[in-house]
Amino acid sequence: METIFHGHSFIEICTDEMCIFIDPFVEGNTHCDITVEQCIEKKPTAIIVTHGHDDHIWSTVKIAKDTWCQVITSYELGRYFQEIHDCKNVSSHGVWWWVAYEWFHVKLFQAWHWWWVSSCSEWFTTVACGVIVTVWDRVIYHAWDTWLFGDMKMLNEQYDIDVAFLPIGDRYTMGVEDAIIATDRIRPKYAVPIHYNTRDPITADDMTFAREVMLGNYAVPKVLRPGQGIVLS
Repeated sequence: METIFHGHSFIEICTDEMCIFIDPFVEGNTHCDITVEQCIEKKPTAIIVTHGHDDHIWSTVKIAKDTWCQVITSYELGRYFQEIHDCKNVSSHGVWWWVAYEWFHVKLFQAWHWWWVSSCSEWFTTVACGVIVTVWDRVIYHAWDTWLFGDMKMLNEQYDIDVAFLPIGDRYTMGVEDAIIATDRIRPKYAVPIHYNTRDPITADDMTFAREVMLGNYAVPKVLRPGQGIVLS
C-alpha cells in the first residue's frame, strides 16, 4: 500500500485492488503533479471530502461524474453533491461512525475549522472533519484544515496510526509549532506536513517541522514533494 502526496491537501491511498482520493484539489492548484484527466484514468474507488471549501471540493464533481466512484463525506455535504451537482454515488455519514466499504473502513473525525459551501445564490453549512482510513491493518489519519485541539490525544489512545497528514500553513490551519504539538499528541509512525506553500498566506518552513518532530522523537518526519509517497508494506 502506498500513500501519495499530490500537493496542498490532496492525498491518494492506493493498493493493487483500489484507489482512494482525499480532497482532490487539482484544477487551480499549481503545485499538483497530476491533471484531472490523469485522476480519471486512475479510476478511483472513492473520493473522501472533508468540508466545503473550494480547495477541497474543486475537482471532486468532475472526477466522480466521469468515473462513477463513490463520494464519501458528511451528511450535509453529501446532500450538496447530490442536489446541486447530481452526483449519484454518494455515501454520507456522521462524525465518529465507522463505515465499512469493500476494501477499507472510514471514520470521520472532528476538526476545528469554519465551514461553508456556496452554490449560486444558495449557501450550505457543513461539518468540517478529519478522517481515519484503515486499509488492511494500516491506519492513516488526515487532519484536514484544523487547528490544534485536545481530542487529538484520543487518536494515540485508540489507534496505532501509521501516517498522519497534518497542516502546517498557519493563518487558516495549524502552524508549524501547533503541528509539532499535534504530532506529539498523536504519535504516528510517520508525520507528513500538508496545506502549505501553495499560496503566499500559508508559507511555512517544513524543515523546521521535520527537525523538531525528529528531535522530540514524536514520529519519523516525511517531507514529501508532489508525486512522492510512503510505501507501507
